Amino acid sequence: MNKPNSQVAPTLARFRDDARGAVSVETIIILPLLLWALVATVVFFDAFRTRHQVQTAALTVADIVSRETDMLTTDYLEGMNDVFDFLANSRRPTRLRISSVIWDSSAERNRLQWSYGTRGLAPLPENLFALLNAESDEPLYQAFGGDDSFSFSGTQAQMPVPDFNDRIPPVLPGEAVVVVESFAMWSPFVDVGLARRRISHVVATRPRFTPWIHLEGTIPVFPEDAYEMVGYDIDDDPHAPEPPEEPLVCNQPGDPGCPTGSEVLTDMDFENGATGGWSRGSISDGGSAGRFLGPFGGETFDDPVRFNVHLGAPAVSAVIDFDLFVIDSWDGYSRQWADRRGDNMTLMIDGTPISLDVFQHDFQGVFRNTRLASGTLEGMRYTVEMEPISHGTDFYGAHWPDQIWRVTVTLQGPPWQFDFALSASLDQDIHDESFGIGRFRVTANYGTPADPGFSPDPASRQGEDHHTRFPVHAGCPDPRIGAPWLTVFNTDLLDALLIERRAGGSTRLESCAGIDGWGWVHASPHLVLRYDNEGQRGAQRRLRIRMDDDNSGRSCDTTLLLHDPNGQWWFNDDIHHRHDWNARLNLGHAESGDYHIWIGSWAGNSCDADLIIERY
Repeated sequence: MNKPNSQVAPTLARFRDDARGAVSVETIIILPLLLWALVATVVFFDAFRTRHQVQTAALTVADIVSRETDMLTTDYLEGMNDVFDFLANSRRPTRLRISSVIWDSSAERNRLQWSYGTRGLAPLPENLFALLNAESDEPLYQAFGGDDSFSFSGTQAQMPVPDFNDRIPPVLPGEAVVVVESFAMWSPFVDVGLARRRISHVVATRPRFTPWIHLEGTIPVFPEDAYEMVGYDIDDDPHAPEPPEEPLVCNQPGDPGCPTGSEVLTDMDFENGATGGWSRGSISDGGSAGRFLGPFGGETFDDPVRFNVHLGAPAVSAVIDFDLFVIDSWDGYSRQWADRRGDNMTLMIDGTPISLDVFQHDFQGVFRNTRLASGTLEGMRYTVEMEPISHGTDFYGAHWPDQIWRVTVTLQGPPWQFDFALSASLDQDIHDESFGIGRFRVTANYGTPADPGFSPDPASRQGEDHHTRFPVHAGCPDPRIGAPWLTVFNTDLLDALLIERRAGGSTRLESCAGIDGWGWVHASPHLVLRYDNEGQRGAQRRLRIRMDDDNSGRSCDTTLLLHDPNGQWWFNDDIHHRHDWNARLNLGHAESGDYHIWIGSWAGNSCDADLIIERY
């Protein structure tokens, strides 16, 4: 009876001690950790390798600069960035900032003599060391623009390292220290818990063969009146420019310090990654179209992409020209796919629109026409021209065909400084509808600005149009006030064009001398129609402009006012014979030219209705 028990016990013991499945279980548990460790090792190695290369290259560049005895030029320093890229074997964008630091015995602290950043990087502010000694970092942060983007236009990418002051050795009176800051943007190719970061290194060195090194275009800063040392006198320095007895200034045209002629102030193609002056710093590769700033999407409606223009002196005119990349599935005025405003691009000066243009991916009809807009804004005349230079090629984003438009903005009598901005009304994801900016240039023509003539009274401004964001002015209709423009050819109207607008105004048309009509209107036109009849005759030449609230005018009893190319006024209230309270104007022999359109309301209320442009 005990024999079976004697056989069971060894069997249970063998089962208990059997470890043949342990290797598989342990492998399943430990393999992900081993793979993570392997990938993390490569990522950490890449980060440390990049850091070492940046440090070594920065030391070499600092040594090269310290041996110079001639005045440095900006071209030379830009060339140093190329040398840096070669030495660092950089596969990522880089920047250098070279500065000269002296000792200010009166303030008992270091002082910046000059500073220069390559490839558009911001130089150090003149009051750097005062800002470094401040209780808060906020003033220094704001000195670099306050941009939070991860790019070389971002504030964090341009700020000096936190212990910048401690990296500089004691500076003796009578000498300067050359400080080289190197910057490289590093991102891990796999997320292993190590975030993307700026890799920077600071090298401070004394010039080898001269007390200090000058930079062209700058007047060196000397802390004391008599800044001498044994064997060296500032008066003997061949590179020290003599400051003028009376500094040249430019307060008004004709002053000795005012520039003359034409000067290109900004010229960037984004191929080298420079985005200085822009509020955004993302750059993308458009393949055959080249690199461009962007892409950007509907977020720019509330937060436009801005470029700060500094003319620095009175100018007859300023010209901004660039390539506008219209990417993927823009939907024009489609009621199914687009916002009620249409998929549009608005150009702005200091936050005020100067043009509004709607685009459509299929590049048909009105959406393929060269665009034109003009008007006045706060004492300045402007014109905007857009010409298509490429379409039908998919060079970026989704599979939709993309477009490139050459844009030229001319400002007559511009302010010395202003913000130029682009804002898009797009209702789909940036991967389906977006835009970019390529080959951007600003040119100033200096001299005495001409009198711009008419300019609307700022006190008459009553906010902005609901659909276009153009300024709305009170008063009698005036075709000289800026408005959106639309270029239409006769053959574009084989199908009617529908555009939603808000009717109404604050001025009774009956009170406006020389204009027959009634209802309530604004002084500002709703639309300027640049019409080309293409030489058509008879019935093919007829043009109709009408309103439709989809309720026979009972929801929005509109009126229409038109100023034609000959200066004649046209007015209509209702389509009586159809028992329709919508407004309509039939032009039986429409000439080519500019038609300014106002949409009023009979009762004085504001309401939305469709503006329809068609042949009949």
